Amino acid sequence: MTFLTTTIAVMLSWAICTLQAKAENSIQSRAEQSFAASVILSDSDVITFGIQDFNPNSVTPFDDDNFGNDESLDLRNRVSVTAIPYSFELESPSPLFQHELDFRASFIHFDNETRLSNRPDLPADYDTNKVYAGFVEYKLSYDISDTWKLVYGVGNHLMYYQNDHKYNSVESKQFEPVLDGNVYNTSSYSYIIEPNLAFEYKLNKDWGYWKYTTSFNYFNGVMWGESKNSGNPNGWYLMNGVKVNYDVINWGGYIPSVYGSVKRVDLGGDPIDSFGTDSYYELSIGWLLTPPIFRDYIDNVGIGLNMNYGSALKGGSIVFFFNEG
Repeated sequence: MTFLTTTIAVMLSWAICTLQAKAENSIQSRAEQSFAASVILSDSDVITFGIQDFNPNSVTPFDDDNFGNDESLDLRNRVSVTAIPYSFELESPSPLFQHELDFRASFIHFDNETRLSNRPDLPADYDTNKVYAGFVEYKLSYDISDTWKLVYGVGNHLMYYQNDHKYNSVESKQFEPVLDGNVYNTSSYSYIIEPNLAFEYKLNKDWGYWKYTTSFNYFNGVMWGESKNSGNPNGWYLMNGVKVNYDVINWGGYIPSVYGSVKRVDLGGDPIDSFGTDSYYELSIGWLLTPPIFRDYIDNVGIGLNMNYGSALKGGSIVFFFNEG
């Protein structure tokens, strides 16, 4: 073997190893971001999805890009979140303390199209990301006074991430041996612990109530699975929000009311890249009905509008409310 041949072989081996290392780091980053984003996307207290999305700038005179645009509307249409929550209270020896167990099963689905950066003329590859998640949390609430409440919780997430990628061009398919199993067509598991602390102030009035909430959630986890590198999804989010509920009339227990809320969410750690910002706002307004039956299970139901301002998922949506308060 000549010196030139040896040199070329060494350089080629180095290039392949470098590409594989970058691919492994990429899947670690993709999986980490997917797990971290799923923690927030499955928490309806900090982000809301509806049954129909729209661009608020197309129906209002605001003309503010932070309210939404065609790109964010397309992104919202590509992201779907399904969550089934259930909670029940535990017996407490003291009326000042409330113990609660919360359960949630969720499914996050995100479609995307990818292209070779130097070949925009080629057909796009089709990329699908899925996260299946189970969640259980213990909460302890303490009534500081008639209006103030302290809530401490410890949540536990068990998640499974799966990527399915379809190569739609001969050129992109050339990278399949390196990318498959590293960046695309792979899966990972994660366990994440999420301690959280919240203060609530609720003032009941003759016309209804208003409530202020500030909550801080920190999460940290581990990863394992097909990815050759272990990962550490972590981050935090801080929510400050105000809710107002105005009772229109009481018809023998059937209480229609006008509901409104505004909240600011600050982000830190892994979620920043996924949401494209370190803070965003959400505004909701709607019409709620308190049914005269099944009050042990249903506080209210309703319909309204929600707007996300300032994140990658900015935009508006028509939403259904259930046990909002």
